[in-house]
Amino acid sequence: MKDLEKIISVLSKEEIRFYKLFVNRTTSKKNRKDVVLFDFIKNGKSDGLSTKDILKKLQLTNSNNYYQLKNRIYNDLNNSMTWQHISKDNQSLAFSYILLSRVYKNKGELQLSLNYLIKSEKVAIEKELFEILSITYTEIIELSHEMISIDIDHYIKLKKYNLNLLSEIDQIDMLLAKIMYDIKTKQNFSKSESSLISLIKDKISETKKNKFLINSPRFKMRLFKMYSRVLLQNEDFYALEVFLIKSWDEFNKDKVFNYDNHEDKLTLLTYLTNCLYKNKKYKISLEYANLLRNAIKEYDAFLEEKYLFYYYNALVLNYSITDKDKSLEVLKKASKDDMINKMPAYSAFIYLNTSILYFQKSKYKLSQKNISRLILQHDFISLDRSFQFRVLILELIIRVELGDFTSVKNKIKDIRLSYKKMILSNTYAKERDFLEIIETIANKSELNNKVNLFLSNHKEINENENISMISYNEWILKFI
Repeated sequence: MKDLEKIISVLSKEEIRFYKLFVNRTTSKKNRKDVVLFDFIKNGKSDGLSTKDILKKLQLTNSNNYYQLKNRIYNDLNNSMTWQHISKDNQSLAFSYILLSRVYKNKGELQLSLNYLIKSEKVAIEKELFEILSITYTEIIELSHEMISIDIDHYIKLKKYNLNLLSEIDQIDMLLAKIMYDIKTKQNFSKSESSLISLIKDKISETKKNKFLINSPRFKMRLFKMYSRVLLQNEDFYALEVFLIKSWDEFNKDKVFNYDNHEDKLTLLTYLTNCLYKNKKYKISLEYANLLRNAIKEYDAFLEEKYLFYYYNALVLNYSITDKDKSLEVLKKASKDDMINKMPAYSAFIYLNTSILYFQKSKYKLSQKNISRLILQHDFISLDRSFQFRVLILELIIRVELGDFTSVKNKIKDIRLSYKKMILSNTYAKERDFLEIIETIANKSELNNKVNLFLSNHKEINENENISMISYNEWILKFI
C-alpha cells in the first residue's frame, strides 16, 4: 500500500476511467468514500498534509477508516489494472490460462483445468514464451498425479526439451545484460572486458549451428542483439550500419515485429540512429530518428518513458554537428521532461552535452555551470570511473578558459589523489600527460616543448571523438 500515491500518479486517463467503472460495477452510489479519496490523491490535495488534516477534509471519523479506504483503493486498482491489461499481451494471456487452470483444479474440475493448460501451451508455443511453457508443463505433470489419462512420458519429454531451450535463453540473456550494463554505465568512454566479448562471439557461433534456434524469431532477435553489441564494442560502425539496416529490412519483410517484441524494434532503431551519426551520415540518422519517434507512439506509447531519451539523444548528437542552437533547444526540452530526469545516466548526458555545446560556442560560464551540475549530481559517483575522470578533465579545460588557475591547480591535486591508479595505468597515458599540460598552463610556465611532445606521443588518428569529450590536441595548440 506504500506505493499507492505513485500508482495513482502514473495512471493514464483511460486507466482512471476503467478503475471508476470497475469499482462501480456492484454499486454506483454517489460520493463513494473510496472514489473521493482516489480523486483527492490524484489531484495532489494530500501532498504535505498530515493524516489528521486529511481526515478533516474528507470528513472521516478516524484514521482506521482512512487506512481501510486506502487499502481498498490499492486492491481495487491492482485488480482493475490486471483486468484492463491482461489481454493486451500474449504473456499475460497465457498466465491467465494457468491461473484459471489452478482455480478449476481447486474446484476438482480436472478436465477443465487441463483444457486451460492446453490453451496456455498453445499460446506459449506460438509466441515462443518458453518460460511460461515451462510453468505450463510443470502444471500438467502435477495434474497427471490425479488424471491418469495424461500421457506423462510425452510431457516429461517436452519439459526436458523446453528446459534446454531455456538454458540457452538464460545464457544469452546474462551475456546481454552484462554488456548492456557496460554500455550504459561507461557511456562509450571505455570498453567491456575482452573476455566478455569473446564469450559473446563464442555464443553467436554456437547458436548459429542450432537449426531450430537460428530459425526462431525470438532467437533471431537475440542474435541481432548480441552481434550488434559486439560490433558496437569493437567500434566497427561501418559493419554495424550494414548489419543493422539488413536486420531492419529482414525483420520488416518477415513481419517479425509485434507488441511482444516492440522493445526490440525500438532498440534496433536506436542503434541505427546512433550508428549513422558515428558514420557522419547525419541526415539519414535524423530520418531514422523520426522513425523511432513514430514507433515509440505505437501500442499506446507504452514504452515512451523508456525510449524517449534515445530519441532526444539522436537529435542532440546530430544537431550538435549541423545546428548547435537547435541541439541546445532539444537539450533544454529534454531537461524539463520528468521521464528523462528519473535516470542519472540520462541527466549526465544532458549536462555533459550542454556544457560541451556552450564550450564550442565560447560561452564558458554557461559551460562551467552545466559541468558543475553534472559533477554535483548525487549519482555521479555511481557512473563509470573513466567517465568521471574525463568529465573532471573537461572541467579543468573550462576553468582554464575562465582564467580560474587557482581552482585548476587545486582540482588537479584532488584528481591525482582520487584517480591515482587510473593515472598510473598506461590506458590513461594521454590523460596523465594532458594533466601535466594543464598544470603547466595554470603555472604560466614554458609550454612549447611539452605541447610538441604531447602531440608527438598522442596523435589523433582515428580517435573516437567522444573519448576525450573535446579534442585535447586541438585545444592545446592555442597555447603555443
